[in-house]
Amino acid sequence: MKRAIFIAPFLLFSFITFSQSTFQKMFPAIDKYIDSILKDWHIPGLALGIVYKDQLIYSRGYGYRNLEQKLPVEATTLFPIASNTKLFTATAAAMLEEEGQIDLDKPVRNYMPTLIFINDELNTKVTLRDMLSHRTGLPRYDAIWVGSDISRKDAISKVVYMKPRLGFREGYIYNNMMYASAGLVLETVTGKSWENIIGEKIFKPLQMNATVFSKDDMVKYGNYAIGYFEKDSTRQLLPKKFDVQSVALGPAGIIKSSVEDMSHWMIAQLNDGLYQGKQTISSKAIKETLVPNIIADKESKYDELSNALYAMGRNIETYKGYKIATHTGSVDGFYSNLTLVPALKLGVFMIHNGEAGGSLRTVMAFPVIERLLGLSITPWSQRYLADYKIAVARDKHVSDSVKATQAKGTSPSHALSSYAGTYTSPLYGSMMIELVDDGLTIAFKKIRSPLLHFHYDQFITNVEGTDLPSFRLNFLTNSKGEINSISTSLFGDPVEIFVKK
Repeated sequence: MKRAIFIAPFLLFSFITFSQSTFQKMFPAIDKYIDSILKDWHIPGLALGIVYKDQLIYSRGYGYRNLEQKLPVEATTLFPIASNTKLFTATAAAMLEEEGQIDLDKPVRNYMPTLIFINDELNTKVTLRDMLSHRTGLPRYDAIWVGSDISRKDAISKVVYMKPRLGFREGYIYNNMMYASAGLVLETVTGKSWENIIGEKIFKPLQMNATVFSKDDMVKYGNYAIGYFEKDSTRQLLPKKFDVQSVALGPAGIIKSSVEDMSHWMIAQLNDGLYQGKQTISSKAIKETLVPNIIADKESKYDELSNALYAMGRNIETYKGYKIATHTGSVDGFYSNLTLVPALKLGVFMIHNGEAGGSLRTVMAFPVIERLLGLSITPWSQRYLADYKIAVARDKHVSDSVKATQAKGTSPSHALSSYAGTYTSPLYGSMMIELVDDGLTIAFKKIRSPLLHFHYDQFITNVEGTDLPSFRLNFLTNSKGEINSISTSLFGDPVEIFVKK
């Protein structure tokens, strides 16, 4: 009797089966969950797609893709999927390896000698697998491409100035520049643009006919979403005006797609590359992107979720006993989550257009999966909302603390005209400081902002009520006492010196 009681739960679990009709019963509960997060997180609109086996079994738009015109989100609405682009790049690389054009584990210098790193170890050892699994030891240096019109080739030429934060293969540092560089390696090998590679190898055979790369093409399509941010504590939603996105980013995060088109991608991923009965992507290439290469998170904050291993273009984790392959994307107020449960051939893609709800992106698909599989419901939204409020309060405390350090009554050491000029960095290019109407302004890439005097020779950007990033510039002098450089950290990158021409 004791033996029977012991094995019964395992027998019951082994006989649990799922079907499309079983899942359909859960759609109203899923709708209710999504309505709640739109309200709680002040998200204007969201699109959801659920794939089971070889079919899109549920797709729906919630809320608005355009608040001002009250245009609803639909399954065919285009959103920037941001870093969910990375799996397309990794898959294309794995396909090229199978074709014998590259080897993911040979030094990239074999294929692109012009890609130069800062030291000999990186130059002789870095492989495409290293770049596609974030284990080079190089920090992000996103300021190279953020809000810039720089070409992909010119952006990659800056890699030589990127200084390691960790030893080679010593640990995980998420790095968009490495993905952009890997894309350029694929271009060099094939003689085609990365866009053409992805279009020919993936979009065309998967009939992802609405999916595009450029913002112009997205706007031309017509049915596209606008990203929104909260202006201030009043929570008024405004359209984002500052585009972080850059063509240089390309292979790391530039694709714009819809739930309907992304369902084709999910079907191929869940069925070993098969789509509508055709082998559109090789099974071997898909399996290659699922091989864990480095620990991304050494421990998980929550018991339901294991620590994450990064493969190529996705994290490999377990959630409540199920192995999942997942990745998120975030750019310009758009946040996406692609989560696959390979053993069940189940996939969920979600994407929304509200900046405040950005932190929820990592877990927003879990409540959908829980409802579909009949698992216990974990209050992910409530957990993350509590964390979000703590983070907002912490940020305000930090901001107030910085303001408290301001030395009142100080003045710049020089006439304002002495600060004006062009300052350059080998990493980031030119920064213009101009004297306009008795005040200083900054022009850096696509950023234009007045500068406010903070204290002594430090100035800060005046970006209140906008979605522009904030900068703090520390002007330095040479041995003659002349203003000749700026020290600053941009977008969280290491401190950089811009020298006055």
